[in-house]
Amino acid sequence: MAVVKNLQNVIQHAYENASGFKRQMDAAGISPSEIESASDLEKIPVLKKDRLPKLQSDSQPFGNLAAMEPSEMARIFMSPGPIYDPQTHDKDFWRFSEALKEAGFGKGDIVQNTFSYHLSPAGFMFDSALREIGATVVPAGTGNRELQIQLMRDVRVTGYVGTPSFFNLLLDAIEDKGWKIGKEILIKKVFFTAEMLTVEMRKRCEDSGITVYEGYGTADCGCLAFEDKQGPGLKVTGSVIVQICDPLTGKDVSGEEGEIVVTLFDKSYPLIRFGTGDLSRWVQGYEGKRIAGVLGRVSDGVKVKGMFVREEQLAQVMEEAGYPFFQAIVSNESGTDEFKILVEFDGELEPGLASKIQDIIRVKPLLEKAAAGTLQQDDKKLADKRNYELKKV
Repeated sequence: MAVVKNLQNVIQHAYENASGFKRQMDAAGISPSEIESASDLEKIPVLKKDRLPKLQSDSQPFGNLAAMEPSEMARIFMSPGPIYDPQTHDKDFWRFSEALKEAGFGKGDIVQNTFSYHLSPAGFMFDSALREIGATVVPAGTGNRELQIQLMRDVRVTGYVGTPSFFNLLLDAIEDKGWKIGKEILIKKVFFTAEMLTVEMRKRCEDSGITVYEGYGTADCGCLAFEDKQGPGLKVTGSVIVQICDPLTGKDVSGEEGEIVVTLFDKSYPLIRFGTGDLSRWVQGYEGKRIAGVLGRVSDGVKVKGMFVREEQLAQVMEEAGYPFFQAIVSNESGTDEFKILVEFDGELEPGLASKIQDIIRVKPLLEKAAAGTLQQDDKKLADKRNYELKKV
């Protein structure tokens, strides 16, 4: 009953205070009083994440989906798309503390947070969650492998949060130094998100005596599911409603793969029936409770090194720079994401092109010239050629 009451309250509040949500409800001919249970959410059309850039561009910065003024927010972030995400003054706004507690993080831990604190919210997501549960945070951010492992040794770091691919690079650097886990490096636990976790990477950590947990969330919604080792797949957090839906109809699917659709109990930014664009399915026997992880994408967004790269935005950047004939390829042959752009161009590429691309999409590419006629008109502009061996659930 508490879930139903919270749902009704947040929908009524959103209808009265977020004009963008009210327009969606009115256009669908639905009133808040018609949502009497979680199953009634199907009456509300899914708001696709890919629509946010256009909605926000028309009504900046939040597409009239927030129930607070921008000046009342604690922070405003810009994710690739561009998509603007708010943060209120709540201590654990994105609710990752539940997942981190389950992973054994808490008071007495010194945790190296390697997510970016610049523009995108991931750094603050875990910073606020770790401080909520009493851990000490090292705001390391991304890059600088040598400094990261020096800091890890000198400060006697016990935990890591970040992507698995970056931790893989840090382990390589630690081995290159001749240092040992448990001696110079005291890391005991890691929490991974934003990327697929391979079987090989999990084994590498566990063989070194490091406990591995993973989680799933988005910049818009915060924590959605996490590993608890009490069953297969990822446990859905109790702080949201998650549905697995047909990407075309928005109807619940049972036993099939579908889009992860989220409803938040957040009155400040009440995302209701929000289509993340991520594909998953319920773990058999745990319907409504556990998902099988992220199995792919509905849209043209591809996550590279923890950041979403969107084909439309990349094409715009390349065309404005004068390079309309290109193909971006994402691979992971060495266990680390590689982002390469093949460019058909008669002449030398602009020296600062890679940095110019990075400024917009937040991921720096490797640029490679392609011979004329190499790229075909119907080739995908953004091709994901990674082949992960995933843990089956």
